[in-house]
Amino acid sequence: MQNNLLAGLSLQQLKQAVAIREKVEGLEKELDRIVGGAPVGKGWARGRKGLRRAASRGRLPKAGKGRSAARRRMVSPRGGLKGRIIRALRAAGDKGVTVKDLAGKLGKSYGNISVWFHTTGKGVKGIEKVAPGKFAWAD
Repeated sequence: MQNNLLAGLSLQQLKQAVAIREKVEGLEKELDRIVGGAPVGKGWARGRKGLRRAASRGRLPKAGKGRSAARRRMVSPRGGLKGRIIRALRAAGDKGVTVKDLAGKLGKSYGNISVWFHTTGKGVKGIEKVAPGKFAWAD
């Protein structure tokens, strides 16, 4: 792409561009000498979101991996609610526990837990209804 831009320039403009490029490279070398790090001009790269340092580009994938790992931790695994409900029912004993209390303990909505008992919960053999809105684990 840069070759196409240079093709339309006059000889004088090309000489000016070369002179500016040499000045930039000289300033980058001087800055590198002062800072004492890696060569300044070589560390930049153009990406989807503009110009970035090489060090930043190395950190970006790691940051993305951290975010996706956090997202995976927030989403409970499939079937996780069933195990949590069964553990809570076993801990409650023969008296059982109300759907409202169970929802509060598990951090889920009342409706979510109620629907779970009337759908998925019907297929679990150890769960029995002891009163309206109250369930227990029967061994």
